[in-house]
Formats: sequence, structure tokens, C-alpha cells
Amino acid sequence: MDIIKFWYLVSSILLATILFKPVKKLIFVQRVRKAERKLKRDLTDEERIDLEKRTKPITALIVITFSILFNSAIMGKYFK
Repeated sequence: MDIIKFWYLVSSILLATILFKPVKKLIFVQRVRKAERKLKRDLTDEERIDLEKRTKPITALIVITFSILFNSAIMGKYFK
């Protein structure tokens, strides 16, 4: 593995790690608001915890996909 591919891998992982927490918070808040509108009441703590657990895999998929695509767009010229 040459240095460019190694840097691509490291920077993709780093970007996904940095983006995970804010994106998870954004998605979680949107899902809570949607659920509260649908149920027309505030969610209980158990419902919020369950919703947060179900938000993590969605967030991981989004940030990993974004970081890979972003880095390939930025570093694509080095892979030709």
C-alpha cells in the first residue's frame, strides 16, 4: 500500500469520526421532533434512549459514505 492510499484511508476514518457526533445530534433532534409531532406529546426518556440507539447506525452509514465520497472527490487526481 503506497502512502497516498494509506492517507486516503486515514483521512476518511478521521473525517467520519469528526462528523459522527454533530450529525448524530442533528438526526436525533429531527427524529425526536417528528415523533413528538406524530404522537402529539413529549417523548419519555425510554423512548428517547431507544430513538438514540436506532439513530447511531443510520449516522454511521451517512458519515462513512460521505467521508469516502468526499475524499475520493478531493484525492481522485492522485489515483489515476
